[in-house]
Amino acid sequence: MTRVSEPLPKPDEHRLDVSHRLGELIRAELCANDGWMGFERYMQFALYEPELGYYHNGSRKFGFGGDFVTAPELSSLFAKSIAKEISGVLVQLHDPVILEIGAGTGRFAQDMINALSSRSIDVRYLILEPSADLRARQQARLASAHIDATWLEKLPADPIQGVILANEVLDAFPVTCFVKREGETRPLGVGLMEEGFEWAEGEPEPGLTDRIAALEARLGRVFPDGFRSEISPAGPAWVASIASALDKGAILAIDYGLTEREYYHPQRDSGTLICHYRHRAHADPFLWPGLQDISAWVDFSACARAAEDVGLAVAGFTTQGQFLIEGGAAEGLGELDDVTLLQAAQALKTLILPGEMGERFKLLLLSRDLPLAPPPGRDFRNRL
Repeated sequence: MTRVSEPLPKPDEHRLDVSHRLGELIRAELCANDGWMGFERYMQFALYEPELGYYHNGSRKFGFGGDFVTAPELSSLFAKSIAKEISGVLVQLHDPVILEIGAGTGRFAQDMINALSSRSIDVRYLILEPSADLRARQQARLASAHIDATWLEKLPADPIQGVILANEVLDAFPVTCFVKREGETRPLGVGLMEEGFEWAEGEPEPGLTDRIAALEARLGRVFPDGFRSEISPAGPAWVASIASALDKGAILAIDYGLTEREYYHPQRDSGTLICHYRHRAHADPFLWPGLQDISAWVDFSACARAAEDVGLAVAGFTTQGQFLIEGGAAEGLGELDDVTLLQAAQALKTLILPGEMGERFKLLLLSRDLPLAPPPGRDFRNRL
């Protein structure tokens, strides 16, 4: 992933039309609300508006022809390592189930089922995918590989015994942006320009003010004037919601993120919001609404607190690099022929190296009614 230092490639006319129509919807709501909306509402529009939002308009997102590459797309060794880790959970359960939240292209599901099958572990594989476009792609992929899975419209009514997997899910939830101004916490939202949108501060809101005051109390310091960042109430709420779908087993969330003290470090005074377009990272969320990914890093401390509040145990927290190295991911290279070995080794470096995905991505392992050892790698739970 490169950061923008040159003009981004312009979308074609069809894509620009999609963005224009979405922009008109956003503009209409802004006009109806005195020309301002919270950023979380804008992000909801940009990513999830039916037929027009980024995850619903049919554009290619994943892989080298999309906007970014996820770990499962880089190497099957990723899913094999996860399969090795969760197999210890699955063998303790009768009729175990895997529920994957947001399955991307279906590559992770395909590799996971194959890896578990090689270990003689049979599971029922469920996929909860809100995007109709991605759901169709997943179904086509798994059907062509003769792999069975069941797609859900919502969380199962009867809690499962098994493992819930969420790879790069939490970062896509809309976030609330804020800035400290003369001692006050002000929401950072979206305002109108003649053509397009811009950042605009809103009036102080009691709920947001209270959340940031509680955050400052935990950190033991007050944010200085001009400090801006974001919080994600949806992330912890999702953890609480997903916990209700688990009767016994584990939840494994993998994403790029930080602990609370790292997230709100004084030197990280502009937040973590980031946009991805055609493998270029940049900081303008108002460029071509609906045609680029918008995300923020995950506050894993908040997720861990939410998990404990609903009776889950935090069984482990480590970096992706530590997990893959200590878990023996490189051993899988020995199974490859010379033709694919070099490519696979390069992909594994991307997954492991600190300057790539190795340190930025973390694994949070949660459990219910099942004692679990921490995953391979250095245990960083004391930092949460």
